[in-house]
Amino acid sequence: MTEQGMVVTPQPEATEAGRDILAAGGNAIDAAIATALVQAVVDPLMCGIAGFGSLAVYLPSKGVHTYYDFHSPAPGAVRPDMWESLIEGEARKDTHISGRTASGAGEWKS
Repeated sequence: MTEQGMVVTPQPEATEAGRDILAAGGNAIDAAIATALVQAVVDPLMCGIAGFGSLAVYLPSKGVHTYYDFHSPAPGAVRPDMWESLIEGEARKDTHISGRTASGAGEWKS
């Protein structure tokens, strides 16, 4: 934490990078980018540059406090019935979810 803001991450090295950027006079966006890049290096299996996230923004000069959610959306071809077997507790044997990282809920094949 500095006079200019606070940085919170799962890894201390990433927090330190963001804190150092703020202490050197950088803004929140500068700190967020540095933090994300360091987090991707020190914890590559749990995050990545194009991953999911959220951002709380407070602009005191404008009286604005908002929240951005940039978790990936589901693809346009997704249908509610694709998850019916999961809701009922019976996994379909002919359904496969890809392990590839991509936007959406996964690749469903039947």
